[in-house]
Amino acid sequence: MYIIFGCGVTGSAVVDSLHKSGKKLLIVDKDENALAPWREQQVNVAVSDMESFDVDSPIYKNSNIFAILTGDTDGNLSMVKRIKEKTPDNFIIVKASNKEEAEALESNGADEILHTGNVLAKTVLSTFDTFEMDHSAFTLVNTIKELNGKEMAIFLQDNPDPDAIASGLTLKYICKYCDVESTLYYGGNISHQKNKALINLLNMDLISIKTKEAVMEVVRSAGKIALIEASIPSRNNVLPEDVTPNLIFDHHQVDISAVKGDFVDIQTNIGATSTIMTKYIRQLNLKPDTSLATALLYGIRTDTKEFTRNTSPDDLNAASYLSPLVDNHIMSLLEHPPMSLETLDIIGRAIRNKEIRGSYLASFVEFINDRDALPQAAEMMLQLEGVYTVLVFGINDDKVQLSARSRDSRVNLGLILQSAFGELNSGGHATMAAGAINLGILGDANDRTSLLKVTSDAVKKRFFSSVGTEFEAETMPTDEESQVNLV
Repeated sequence: MYIIFGCGVTGSAVVDSLHKSGKKLLIVDKDENALAPWREQQVNVAVSDMESFDVDSPIYKNSNIFAILTGDTDGNLSMVKRIKEKTPDNFIIVKASNKEEAEALESNGADEILHTGNVLAKTVLSTFDTFEMDHSAFTLVNTIKELNGKEMAIFLQDNPDPDAIASGLTLKYICKYCDVESTLYYGGNISHQKNKALINLLNMDLISIKTKEAVMEVVRSAGKIALIEASIPSRNNVLPEDVTPNLIFDHHQVDISAVKGDFVDIQTNIGATSTIMTKYIRQLNLKPDTSLATALLYGIRTDTKEFTRNTSPDDLNAASYLSPLVDNHIMSLLEHPPMSLETLDIIGRAIRNKEIRGSYLASFVEFINDRDALPQAAEMMLQLEGVYTVLVFGINDDKVQLSARSRDSRVNLGLILQSAFGELNSGGHATMAAGAINLGILGDANDRTSLLKVTSDAVKKRFFSSVGTEFEAETMPTDEESQVNLV
């Protein structure tokens, strides 16, 4: 947690940027009126002057980064002394109005001095980012080295995409740097032509794991468990829900209170987990080889849709660093892999079965083997004139698989799918989201026509209702049909 003392112009600018980045904050100011706007935005605030602030409070114990940005010279110095006396390893950035004040603050342990007139929010944030990345990389390496000869089991999201694969490979690379063996596992299938091409062209070694028994055997034998491109066991990954991963890396929206792990790095403001992993290897001065650099850049490019979706400055910075290191011939082959006949067929069914309500489109592609064809079909449907939000869904392995895309700035697909189908069944970003819903007892139904009908109607009804567009099924489902488990 960040604790910010002072809610003036500089303090408010810093708080605004940190809040938008999803950071956990506490703002301390003696002026209750200055704190009121932040309280309304659900930011933690405390009305107190610095002399009265309780450094023994539970909130303080969860914090290690402080910004002291008030105009109270004596109060700033006093707070620096109190923090450093209690927790000398905590990081403090503090504002000073003159040279003498700066020298006094520095001699009492302030880590960074910002002189009045040059105190800009971006300077504070840059300093925070540098410290936080250094601290995270140090903690990550120490966590991995704790294995003492045991193996790290790295679990990717189900049906891993290039971003998940590249991120998993990067963690494996960091493990090797720490002299720790590691293995990559995944649930679901790798069927998307681009994902197959990535694995084949770069000669990657991933292990498919299907059953709970097989997963638990790996969990019991491994020294630590890592989860990549997912953050909660059993949600789009093969880990059972009662397993707590040691390491978690992700960039998708999630209820952070539900995430449990020893080392958790979830950055929802970044477009790809590959960007996060690139930051780690750069912080550790680990230059990636050609294969890893190619995988990472491809992961960033695919998850940001060539930097046109959910792209942050960090994504662009990572891409700039990786570009000179990639194999351009392999990258060219990855960008134009052959399309399977099933993918073409599923796109055709999506076109044929589409239902449009205003700017929203939903299409049921019935039974599928290739779950990775769904996002391709959704991307294709999004190109239709007048369509701004798309849901394509199909039945695979006794589940209804969902893939959604949007180019409507008013829409947050991750929240819409969670509202329609439950937080445990779906999630994602504002412009792209996915989910998997258990079919329940109808998964073994002999009447395939009835199963298709009730599934199509139920999913469409929930989707269209969640976006405020009326949907009425042609006929009401029977009692048996109504038992399909969609939440």
